[in-house]
Amino acid sequence: MQQASTSTITLIIAEAALETIPDKIARHPAIRNHSRRRQQKSSEILLDRSYHHAAMKRLSNSWKRGRPDIIHFALMEALCTPLFMNMMLKVYVHTINDKIISTADNLRIPKSYFRFEGLMVGLFKDNVIKSNDDESILMKLSDGTFTDLVDKIKPDRVIGLSTVGVQSNAQKVAENARDVDHSVLVVGGFAKGHFSENVTKSLGPTYSISNFTLEAHVVIARILYECEKLLEKGIDYEGNEKRRQIGT
Repeated sequence: MQQASTSTITLIIAEAALETIPDKIARHPAIRNHSRRRQQKSSEILLDRSYHHAAMKRLSNSWKRGRPDIIHFALMEALCTPLFMNMMLKVYVHTINDKIISTADNLRIPKSYFRFEGLMVGLFKDNVIKSNDDESILMKLSDGTFTDLVDKIKPDRVIGLSTVGVQSNAQKVAENARDVDHSVLVVGGFAKGHFSENVTKSLGPTYSISNFTLEAHVVIARILYECEKLLEKGIDYEGNEKRRQIGT
């Protein structure tokens, strides 16, 4: 099929290890001590393996949880691309607990992790982040499975990126994505393991782009750069002036 010149790319960071501390472990000594030091309620702290490893042993799928830094890096990578700045890319986060985070066009998130953490806690609490300038919605949190999100997007093709996928490279995957009007690229937002069956049943072709296990933000950077190369003449690199900032 001939490349679609007006095609759209959507990125989903799937089963992301992003959540506040679950009630199930809120009274664990490791959680209580950390909460006391932070002078915050456990519900106002993101689950983080760096601090909560001992408590997380009680959680199901613990190896895929408690890594909010992965999502911070991944979003930083995606939202700083000319592809996103020029509104040729939509970005969603689907969390391990079936929450869906939608992002506004030309959004910029804080580069500081601590500010990002505060932002995410606020999002989980209020379900929305609004602009201080005009009250427009910058990020929105809603309930929904990965399948629900795909059904909402209605893409022509859903491409998975995983170490267990068919061996390929970033250029070929980008060409495959650009071959239809609307493709979804799916990258895991967790440190270990693979996509669950709840995700894989909604995937089309799934590829591995390296012989190495690459971190999510590296996969995103390589794939989106290849997509940009296919659209190079349509990207003016001026979108940065129009970006809607949450922080710097």
